[in-house]
Amino acid sequence: MRDTVNPRVIEWALKRCGKSPEDLRSSVSPRVAQWIAGKGKGPSAKQLEKLAKATHVLVPYFFEEDVPQLSLQIPDFRTLDSKRPKEPSPELYDVINQSLSRQDWLHGFLVDEDADKLEFIGSCKDMDRADCAAKMRALLALDPAWARSLKRDEAVRTLREAIERTGVCVYAGSYVGNSTNRPLRVDEFRGFVLSDEYAPVIFINTNDASSAQLFTLAHEFAHLLFGESGVDDIGLGFSGGKMESDCDAVAAEFLVPAALVHQTFDAMGKDEAIEELERLTKVSEIVILRRARDLGHISWAEFTERYNDYHDRLHEALVHKKDRSSGGGPRFYTLQKNHLGERFPETIFIALKSEYLLYSDAYQLTGLSAKSFKEFFQREGMYV
Repeated sequence: MRDTVNPRVIEWALKRCGKSPEDLRSSVSPRVAQWIAGKGKGPSAKQLEKLAKATHVLVPYFFEEDVPQLSLQIPDFRTLDSKRPKEPSPELYDVINQSLSRQDWLHGFLVDEDADKLEFIGSCKDMDRADCAAKMRALLALDPAWARSLKRDEAVRTLREAIERTGVCVYAGSYVGNSTNRPLRVDEFRGFVLSDEYAPVIFINTNDASSAQLFTLAHEFAHLLFGESGVDDIGLGFSGGKMESDCDAVAAEFLVPAALVHQTFDAMGKDEAIEELERLTKVSEIVILRRARDLGHISWAEFTERYNDYHDRLHEALVHKKDRSSGGGPRFYTLQKNHLGERFPETIFIALKSEYLLYSDAYQLTGLSAKSFKEFFQREGMYV
């Protein structure tokens, strides 16, 4: 440990959060660039606190001899366009830490309450993909036509609620906690899963399109059936490695059953069949195309051409979604409901009523102030 701040760590901290010395000129100091160059007087204790807050790095890291290597806390299944996985952003790192902290508390509470283990965690390790998809359908109590009459956002909500009924906490968000200035990037991750026999967790990045969120939810639940944690950039039906391929296949069969694909393509032309399957299943066009290719209804060449066109349209749609969302958003408590889900607040409520949990700890676990905590729980019919 050094006695003075390491300039290379300051440079790393800014690069990691995508900021420049100029960005911190007013909030931290006009001399950040000089600190990086090792010139003049280093940051004061107050300035260092501001620097740590601005870059989301703990103060002790700035005194390390070497630049920190903050790898992901869980297995990394991201492909990132076939490139080597990037160092996680502070946003991804912090949202995983938040979920791990909640899981640690939940696990301890459920064990102390003599709760039963969730037997489905890891239950598909020795099953083939079709049997695993059938098990998923049975666990979630959703028949093959469950999404037919729903809108896409309704389908996402229905699947999420079904997953939570099995005992899984599902969190969702577009930024870290309530920090609207810390968005979660879809190009970095679409979701992650924390496997546990008592308190499994799924997190969904809601900056993604609803159809992609639907596939991500099913993919992450498949991870739990195989008993594996990990962070993913899936959503287009392309994943590398056996585990990701297995989870893709299970999610695809659950959401777009092979029998339905054959039936639809046999009844109409290709374009009409693709549109009809999107309408029936609410998944993205690319997942339908992948299923059609894998089941022999379109060629590799046709798939590639259609995929490239879809990829361009998806990018444009996500840009427009970002532009539209900049002018406002959901009301605060609606946002909290989406972020925290059903199971986690209900368990917090039970723990408070049994005096297992202090209110101060409950505020920290939920990320809510005392006032907003009380209001949120009252809106949910839980009076604290």
